[in-house]
Amino acid sequence: MTENEFLFATVNSGFNLVSHQLFRGAIILLALITTACSGSENNTGEPDHIRILDEIPEHIRELENLTIFPGDSEPRYSIELIPEQAFGETGEPYLTTLYGAVEDDRGRVIIHNANTNHEHSIYVYNADGTYHTQIGGPGRGPGEFGFVISVQASAGKVFARDITNQRLNIYNTDDYSFVRSMMIEQLEIRNHEAVRGLQLGLILPRNDGNYQVSFSQRVSDTYWQKVIYLLMDSEGNTLDFEPVEFQSSPRAQGEMGGLMPTPFMGTTITYTSDDGALYSAWNHDFLIRKHDANGDYQFAIYYPVTGSAFDLSYHTPTPFFDRDDVLRAIDKYDQKLPESNPIIDLLKVDDYNRIWAAVPMDPQRKVYEWWILGESGELLAKLQRPRNKTIFDIKNGYLYAKEIDEETDIEYVVKYRMEFREVR
Repeated sequence: MTENEFLFATVNSGFNLVSHQLFRGAIILLALITTACSGSENNTGEPDHIRILDEIPEHIRELENLTIFPGDSEPRYSIELIPEQAFGETGEPYLTTLYGAVEDDRGRVIIHNANTNHEHSIYVYNADGTYHTQIGGPGRGPGEFGFVISVQASAGKVFARDITNQRLNIYNTDDYSFVRSMMIEQLEIRNHEAVRGLQLGLILPRNDGNYQVSFSQRVSDTYWQKVIYLLMDSEGNTLDFEPVEFQSSPRAQGEMGGLMPTPFMGTTITYTSDDGALYSAWNHDFLIRKHDANGDYQFAIYYPVTGSAFDLSYHTPTPFFDRDDVLRAIDKYDQKLPESNPIIDLLKVDDYNRIWAAVPMDPQRKVYEWWILGESGELLAKLQRPRNKTIFDIKNGYLYAKEIDEETDIEYVVKYRMEFREVR
């Protein structure tokens, strides 16, 4: 599954959205060679974008099955990304704004695009980069969609979450024809006592044919929101799964009305692997927890590092709220601003069960330093990459990411072969 990658946000319509941050820039397609490096350092010898902690916080020390790694750990490998194929760079259909891309079980690449008129499209490309076909189209009829918040591929199917029509469209990968829709309002899982009254968020297909589903509060009398994960079958029925609850970001009410999340105050980042394991991290701690496919806690990985010193001016104003909105919200609930910026922005898990954690290298989050960890948590490599060059999918030894044409601003996808070379 791509995430996305996934951050939780709420809009005035009441729908739970995945926030896709899209930026433009001048980028030339060439071989990207990125070795393990930590950026510039301050006079203490630490990288500027992280601070190594002297002590392990008590709430972390108390965790069961916890493995702690040194904050100054050096990666075992360097990583080189070798471009092998571009998708949508030239010719029709013309891509404009990319929301996502994923490789399906046939080795084809599914691209989720929005046109200049904000109309969403889903295109299929062959492995050699040639255009194959289009999936569905805009509208309200069978297999059609409006605003799509995620496109995923799993177990011979493609899934498009359509919030305009409040449904999940399912297509097959034999000929990419429409199979059926799951209507959100008709899902039996919405009646589960743990989530009754909450709004449905993510619907994440797993390789076993089931779906992990998240629910979040529409409004709350408390400062911190919550997100709950459950498991449902292909008909929308609740399956035996220990509900997993996470703390989500608080919300600030701006002059435009509505409540918008403030993840810089703290939120839980999650990712569901293909085999159904649920990974999570509180974004102010480099602490990654794993729950298995049944929702049971397995273990946690921790690096004693935190982000750079917090400054609210780097995070406000936004199109939705300003500094005063944030201060008013935290004062109402007797909270305080954090001391540091978030240390993890995104999580991904590839098909080798390597964990990818995006560490912001600046307060504006323009560049990520991806920490690539082994399944047990060992630091394997670091990959620096601008945030606007979004990593969409990591599968079969390849990484699929966004690139942007320098002259036209057209966005497209590049498939990179990953090469790891041992450095210690």
